[in-house]
Amino acid sequence: MLKTSLKVVFSLVFALNPLYGYEVKAEDSPRICEQDLGREIDAILNNPAHQRDTWGILVKQLNSGDTIYKRNSEQYFIPASNAKLLTTAAALLKFGANHQISTPVYYTGEMPDIDSLIIVGNGDPTITTAKLDEITQTLAEKGVTSINQLIIKDDAPFSDIINGTWENSDLPYYYAPPVGNIILNENTVTLSLLGQRVNQPATIQWSDNLGGRQWRVINNVITTNNPDDNSIRLIPNWRESTVEITGELGVNQESRQWWLSIPNPHQYFLDSLQGALGDQNISVSSTQIITDNSLDNLTSENQLMEIKSELLSDIVNVTNKDSNNLFAEILLRQLREENSSQTEQQKELLNMINVDPQTHNLRDGSGLSRQNLITPSAVTATLQGMANTDYSNLFRQSLPIAGVDGTLRNRFQDSLAQGNFVGKTGTLTGVTALSGYLEVENYPDLVVSVMVNKSTEHAVTLRQTTDNIINTVAQIKVCE
Repeated sequence: MLKTSLKVVFSLVFALNPLYGYEVKAEDSPRICEQDLGREIDAILNNPAHQRDTWGILVKQLNSGDTIYKRNSEQYFIPASNAKLLTTAAALLKFGANHQISTPVYYTGEMPDIDSLIIVGNGDPTITTAKLDEITQTLAEKGVTSINQLIIKDDAPFSDIINGTWENSDLPYYYAPPVGNIILNENTVTLSLLGQRVNQPATIQWSDNLGGRQWRVINNVITTNNPDDNSIRLIPNWRESTVEITGELGVNQESRQWWLSIPNPHQYFLDSLQGALGDQNISVSSTQIITDNSLDNLTSENQLMEIKSELLSDIVNVTNKDSNNLFAEILLRQLREENSSQTEQQKELLNMINVDPQTHNLRDGSGLSRQNLITPSAVTATLQGMANTDYSNLFRQSLPIAGVDGTLRNRFQDSLAQGNFVGKTGTLTGVTALSGYLEVENYPDLVVSVMVNKSTEHAVTLRQTTDNIINTVAQIKVCE
């Protein structure tokens, strides 16, 4: 009885206290006069639990630019994945929605007796094993049975494919893969375990054995006769490409999956392509990775084919909807020019839509770096600026819809914001961000940016409070 009573009391506290991010339900939502909105938001943030947090908020009318509410809106914040808004906006402005990244495939020698097959990487993040099969099938159709040298060319040196501002603890995982010009299957591989024989080590299972071969596994997981055992701990070391696994797993039970990054994407690409060639009975005598300009004299006469990426509009959609870090990093890298860095280009492009270059300083495209700095005003300016371009609908549609899809599919359920707010999420330890477009009945469309830094609260609590703020803004109305 005591446990039940405590549970009821806790549930009531959770539901009524803004600290815990009580989500305003649509049917319980009185409208708030715009002149009272600030008081309502302040009441949420004045809770003692938030006193040591730093919040940045800016709410503006989309078309007029009138400010409805602001708090620390010109202060720098770590934006987490809200950085993707600036990355995808700049990419669309530079390349357009129909741009595709090209990966040319060259050969030397005379068909079918070719000497070298050369793949020149340009950063296509959508290349999969299926696209490698297109290369090998083309060669087989031309009667090729052997290749003396298989070469991949990536002008990004290995030291450049790891962002030096990322945390070492992030590097082993799928959301922080190496980012170069040669990419296959998003440079990730999945690991799982299966308990098969009692008192014996669990069996390792990889989604791709060639990708799994990149890791040296120290398997200390023992299979037990208790089907409920599933206490597995994964200890990866990216620098040494090792994964230590400890714990117990019940017989015939499968562990949860771990999505890991590929430590050496160049070798993974070579191994995978060589395997695909073998499936077509095409032998390879040697392989080579080139990271200099020694093959820059290749011409169209030497070109076998060209692999095209998905349209940029589709890449932007995945970047924002699913918060894909690899795609975001590639988009930022694509901005580089010979005499201008990628971030310099980004500032110039965003300045064209009136985003002040002094309001953002990014060290990556995805938001994983804790050295990124953005003001809420930079985010709302980006949202407003993109709304006045030819890519307005595409950009807005790339954002997750509250309570419907993407990283917002499980948030804002049965609230005023559900279906009416589209926005980019962002989460790091101690950091939460949410920014986007909000449609309100009988009120002008809004752009909203909410960021919190320097918090010791759990990410779930911060997200709930952030959602509470968005839902409060969704109650706004014009009063006489």
